[in-house]
Amino acid sequence: MNSSSIYILVFVQLWLLSLPCRESVCIPSERETLLKFKNNLIDPSNRLWSWNHNHTNCCHWYGVLCHNLTSHLLQLHLSSSDYAFYDEEAYRRWSFGGEISPCLADLKHLNYLDLSGNYFLGEGMSIPSFLGTMTSLTHLDLSHSGFYGMIPPQIGNLSNLVYLDLRSVANGTVPSQIGNLSKLRYLDLTYNHLLGEGMAIPSFLCAMLD
Repeated sequence: MNSSSIYILVFVQLWLLSLPCRESVCIPSERETLLKFKNNLIDPSNRLWSWNHNHTNCCHWYGVLCHNLTSHLLQLHLSSSDYAFYDEEAYRRWSFGGEISPCLADLKHLNYLDLSGNYFLGEGMSIPSFLGTMTSLTHLDLSHSGFYGMIPPQIGNLSNLVYLDLRSVANGTVPSQIGNLSKLRYLDLTYNHLLGEGMAIPSFLCAMLD
């Protein structure tokens, strides 16, 4: 490399270093989706106080992570599981309740969703089937979130899923569509009433271990 090339390389490096770091500024349509989602929640501890029109950059909102370049919303961390097994009263004051709005499916770039340790919808309500349309998800944690019912077969449509935690949210049988999740590396179905006495583990789950 000659001296002129070195000078050019150094100049480019210095120019890049001089550029200000780009701050993620959330996409307005995604901000509105989050506000609709919040409207259906019960938030006794007011953790979502920043989720309002006065704080326009939803990338700075509680539990939200955006892409540094595209600003698309990538992750939602709304777990309350820290209190779930230690202090029932504190858990009730801290955890989210209410409904999970179907508008959540409008977040087309969301790849990480943690709603664990909450009291959504009250006992006896099943996992919402619309979650099966959120095909960008790689991580889904609904453990101990107040749901109880059949696992929707639509979960098998989440072809990019790597991590799936469904502890203490289901009964009945495991839908065979779960076997379609070829990228899955972590699956937790403990503390559920999934299999009747004497029934074997479904063969499609065994096949996923290969």
